[in-house]
Amino acid sequence: MPLLEIDGKPVDVPAGMNLIEAARLLNVEIPHYCYHAGLTVVGSCRMCQVEVEVGGRKSVAIACNTKAADGMKIITKSETVQKLRRSVLEFYLQHHPLDCPICDDAGECDLQNYYMEHGLHDSRMPLLEKKHKHKVMDVGPNIVLDSERCVVCTRCVRFCREITGTGELGVFGHGRDAELLNVRENP
Repeated sequence: MPLLEIDGKPVDVPAGMNLIEAARLLNVEIPHYCYHAGLTVVGSCRMCQVEVEVGGRKSVAIACNTKAADGMKIITKSETVQKLRRSVLEFYLQHHPLDCPICDDAGECDLQNYYMEHGLHDSRMPLLEKKHKHKVMDVGPNIVLDSERCVVCTRCVRFCREITGTGELGVFGHGRDAELLNVRENP
């Protein structure tokens, strides 16, 4: 079992465990969108960046796709890490609607919580017209999708492929044009 240090606290973890799960053993929550323990790791959201020191060498890594190793020192809240997370959030919010206070998920939304935690109140991005996407789309008998609120973490896409085996959701487009859509309606 690797012995590592997370934010100055030692922890023994099972071999092969990633840094998000290792941090949870110490009740340290590393922000993330795309990671889910029951799905494959894609590392696309970049919110889980942490500083890693091994053998005196420091680097930045994504915690979801970095396996714990003996002697690692992990820093989850350094100035460097906070700055990286603020930058990631800035891109997520560039085209996100600004009606968060009246959103149905108010108070239950990781995007809002991370925004408040990282103190990002003013964007460095020039004020551009928001990219508008599909607003309300039925994707199943019990699920409605609002693409303007989606951060394209792909957890639902991977769930449909890996768990249900139905594969009805996919991401179409790239960058700011990427959007979650029903595959059957968008071949």
